[in-house]
Amino acid sequence: MGELDNENEKGGLLLRSPSVDKPGLHPLERAKYFFTKSRNIAQGMGLEFNWKLEIITYVGHNHRKIEGAAAKYSYGE
Repeated sequence: MGELDNENEKGGLLLRSPSVDKPGLHPLERAKYFFTKSRNIAQGMGLEFNWKLEIITYVGHNHRKIEGAAAKYSYGE
């Protein structure tokens, strides 16, 4: 997730409604919610949780800017 993909972000299409906004008002907040909720569910079920949430600095809602970080995270150097 990009650290700037927050309430001040102007790029992309951000869906808004009471149900969509429940986990957060912007993508970064929603990602943190999803990560935490998933970890809590796994722990509650006694399952290993090996996910990692990476927050990429200086990147907002821009697939071109985050793709390099995503590739490095997924496939290594």
